[in-house]
Amino acid sequence: DLRDAVYRHVPDAAAAGVLAALAVGDQAAIERDDWDLYRNTGVAHLMSISGLHVTLFAWLVGGLVARLWRLWPRGMLAVPTPLAARWAGLAGAAAYALLAGWGVPAQRTVGMIAVVVLLRSLGLRWPLPLVLLAAALAVALGDPWALLQPGFWLSFVAVGLLVASEPARGAAPRDLPGARWHERLGRAVRGGLRTQVVATVGLAPLTLIFFQQVSLVGFVANLVAIPLVTLLITPLALLGLMLPPLWGLAGALVQGLGSFLQLLAAWPLAVWTAAAAPPWAVAAGLLGGVLAVLPLPWRLRVLVVPLLLPLLWPPVERPAEGRFELVAADIGQGTAVLVRTRRHLLLYDAGPRYSPEADAAGRVLLPL
Repeated sequence: DLRDAVYRHVPDAAAAGVLAALAVGDQAAIERDDWDLYRNTGVAHLMSISGLHVTLFAWLVGGLVARLWRLWPRGMLAVPTPLAARWAGLAGAAAYALLAGWGVPAQRTVGMIAVVVLLRSLGLRWPLPLVLLAAALAVALGDPWALLQPGFWLSFVAVGLLVASEPARGAAPRDLPGARWHERLGRAVRGGLRTQVVATVGLAPLTLIFFQQVSLVGFVANLVAIPLVTLLITPLALLGLMLPPLWGLAGALVQGLGSFLQLLAAWPLAVWTAAAAPPWAVAAGLLGGVLAVLPLPWRLRVLVVPLLLPLLWPPVERPAEGRFELVAADIGQGTAVLVRTRRHLLLYDAGPRYSPEADAAGRVLLPL
């Protein structure tokens, strides 16, 4: 019902699909061409309910409950306001994650929020790496198949890299009580840029391993898309559940973002595509990604380039001169045959179409 309401209030079907995905987790509502655009520009992680969106919702619920709790003196005497706000935020995050389909990023976020709330309630403080491991263990025990999903590794590795790349405690400048607004804004901007650099560089090897491609315009695209989607589009999509006219404004913002991303996707070499790498190249690339973001001396970071090169240009085994390789692809019905020689590829039959959004060519033959 909520998804249908979005389509009634947003005339543009593509924008309505994005809002339905952000509000109620209906990722199938996003059109196939739009998914290709978001993947090629490196912002696909924003177009489904991610850990960032669940955390934002938990923060909003917790803040609202804290304000209301202070108006109830008897409640404050029974349960301190910060404690009530934390548990309310956890309940809001869990409810939103369930509404959105309980994906791996949402599971990870709810698990981390639950660990933090429980520890704070008990008066304990765990280091962030231990909280991250506890959340990963909870997700894996609840759904062992999650270990085979790229989203599991991308989600936890992203947070782990951000934690590992932090400088020594106390070295980072803190906002003093008397700091001016422009100083705080400057520090927030620098922190956001640093976070984006760590996520872009650190996750690039994993992205190549899982998808054999990485967006070279993703850094620029995310600088615009992250604040726009997180601070405007997603809150408007959620508030639209109570005030549907807000979906119209959110839809206009989605259309503007799409126009910007299309300009970036049209750049030459917007996407780097590579063949599937052998295991030794995968190990070297992962090590290079970690070294790139750790707070290490530059003489050690120089090793990043030779470690990443085999992943960017992996060696591809090809048939010898005068010989050929024949692969019969399993496409469900019909015959799809791929013949490869030293310098040529011949494809016979592209296979059937499963639905308006999926076909054998996209799911089987293009990855092959």
